[in-house]
Amino acid sequence: MALKNDNYDVVIIGGGIVGTSAAYYLAKSGIRVALVEKGRIAGEQSGRNWGAVRVQGRDRAEIPLMLESIEIWKTLKLELGETVDWTQQGQMLMAYNQKQIAQLEAKVPTAQEFGIPSKILTKAEVHQILPHYHGKNCVGALFNPLDGCAEPEKAAPALARGARRHGVEIFEQCAVENIETTNGVVSGVETEIGFLKCDSVVMASGVWTSRLAKSLNINHPSLWIKGSVARTAPLSIEMRKLVVWGATAYRQRSDGRVNIAVSEDGSHDLMLDSLRYGRKFLPLARKNWRLLHFHLGRPFVQSLMGEFSNYTTHRTLDPRPDWRGLNKAKTKFLEEYPVLLDIKFERAWAGYIDYMPDELPVIDMRSNPSGLVIAAGLSGNGFGIGPIVGKTISDLIVTGKTRHDLTPFSSKRFA
Repeated sequence: MALKNDNYDVVIIGGGIVGTSAAYYLAKSGIRVALVEKGRIAGEQSGRNWGAVRVQGRDRAEIPLMLESIEIWKTLKLELGETVDWTQQGQMLMAYNQKQIAQLEAKVPTAQEFGIPSKILTKAEVHQILPHYHGKNCVGALFNPLDGCAEPEKAAPALARGARRHGVEIFEQCAVENIETTNGVVSGVETEIGFLKCDSVVMASGVWTSRLAKSLNINHPSLWIKGSVARTAPLSIEMRKLVVWGATAYRQRSDGRVNIAVSEDGSHDLMLDSLRYGRKFLPLARKNWRLLHFHLGRPFVQSLMGEFSNYTTHRTLDPRPDWRGLNKAKTKFLEEYPVLLDIKFERAWAGYIDYMPDELPVIDMRSNPSGLVIAAGLSGNGFGIGPIVGKTISDLIVTGKTRHDLTPFSSKRFA
């Protein structure tokens, strides 16, 4: 791979949903952009999540961003000239006892404040929407018709192709080795294929962000939390392409297959970063101690040997799926859809999530060094919110401002 050009306005590090969205919107504004990806576009979590696009259940700080992101999802097919399998048939949060119903009812006032039409459903109303659902313990649900889903394997690649059509140069299989600064200002990035001069750098590098940021003395205390998903063969029941969270989490694809995710249990492969950042995660761990599982194995040895400090050693992270959790999810799914008798997984996969101690992303235009924008730490919610994060980054670089309050997402909260 040879450089045709080595001078850009912006270099974006990371080819996930955030990086490709930022590249697309920047290029539409006439900005000269290079996107550098050490592996392939959507190779890691942006192509490995299970496709939920939701505003329901988010922190209130994220809700304005997410509402605008849903508007973007609705127009992406027309905007890009190709489908990303967007459907908007809602999200349902199941409740299995009165305590859970009360917790869901407490979310309704916040939803109403933002104009979100969330409502509590009775058990009978749940069955009207999902006629094949027979959860014996279900007592109701919280339903939001605004939410939807899309296909992770299609979204970021489609945005990347759109960005290319607007002049973005995309370098895959090309790792960034260092971010250069001159007198406190970003001046470029050193890559495997040469030095790229630029005025701004967007760090949309997912789980690799803490390592890149460390070289600039920026604290990004994230842990790699593993998410596992399995896909069934086409099912004989129609589930309206809903996103459902209950005893397990799932959504039906346009081809009738169902993605079933491990939603109850968080899985963390212990690494050196677990020791470095562990104290910051203690409040979150105490809150979710029943649901969090730790594993000491090969990833710890790999981190001890420094493998994850070399961005060319692992072009695309491909952790083993949590089969214990997936088989548990399958059992719970069949309990609620007994008409199916059995289901077979056609494939299963896992990916690492860039998880922050407060479960909020970092979306920040830094003053030290000037010209650096960080957009990472999306904590398992990045796919749905990715398009508006990319657009917001574009606004910050092009105009120096955004109409969204980004104060809760500042990286300075971890200084």
